[in-house]
Amino acid sequence: MAQGRPKTLRVNATGEKLYMALKLSGLSWGTRVGPNHISANDRWAQCGLPRSVNTVIEDIRSGIPAHRLERYAGFFQVPVHVFVDASIGAYSAAFSCEILRHKNRFARGRALDVCLYDNQARKHIAAHNGVAANYPLYQLLSGVHKIYYRPEERDIIFQGVARTEAQTDEGIAIAGVIVIDGIPVELRGTVFRWNNFVHVHYHSEDFQLLGYMVGPNPMESMLMRRRDPFYLKLRGLSGNLEFSAEPDRFTACAVKQRLAEGQGMSAAFDTLLTRTLREKPLTQEDADYAAVTAYFAGV
Repeated sequence: MAQGRPKTLRVNATGEKLYMALKLSGLSWGTRVGPNHISANDRWAQCGLPRSVNTVIEDIRSGIPAHRLERYAGFFQVPVHVFVDASIGAYSAAFSCEILRHKNRFARGRALDVCLYDNQARKHIAAHNGVAANYPLYQLLSGVHKIYYRPEERDIIFQGVARTEAQTDEGIAIAGVIVIDGIPVELRGTVFRWNNFVHVHYHSEDFQLLGYMVGPNPMESMLMRRRDPFYLKLRGLSGNLEFSAEPDRFTACAVKQRLAEGQGMSAAFDTLLTRTLREKPLTQEDADYAAVTAYFAGV
């Protein structure tokens, strides 16, 4: 019988990507410790990454162990497939763009909520939405989503596009565009967990709109997580583009898109957005209307 610990299973070609990711992020991992050293990075520890410089050097030299892939991906804020997919090279533009897009997004989130003024509520949010605790939800949602937006009491479905941006200490940063009555509205927001629901705060880039959405937490349901394609149904309330005394009430569905082989998230978002901006809102006369309304019929 073989003695000692079992041999570490390492994933081919991931070491070079780890090296490039560290370099692109401006991090050092040598014996000299400075402000940009991995040992001085709080998120590095939060993600459960090696404290030993020698371990990191071995991960670069021999490849990342399978059990550490998700931790590295979580730290760099990218899906695991960015490291694993052989069609995305370590020195490719697709890889560099994915790493650099999140380089400066490690700052604390700014969810617009009264909870920010309640210390106990802040602790509750932090406990459920820290980088390590919230990574499984981030991995599930990570990517580009087609957005379908159905206002209350209107038989019409507007369309849009959204993407995950990065994890923060208080949730998952998102960005997107929704086209309402022919007007593209750029949005930014934060997704965060609170017990068995996910909540979304968002605002328009020009700060004319502020909205809020709530939906079931997919991490509480295996059936939801296994949806193919994965989608999330949310109910929302927001201001509107007109001067109205009534807020907009609506239901939205975010349907995750499959990326083409070797395609980065930014390129997929831009392609889908270009197509969406040319599309009209869906009505009962459209061929896709029945298929889209099926998303709204689910939980």
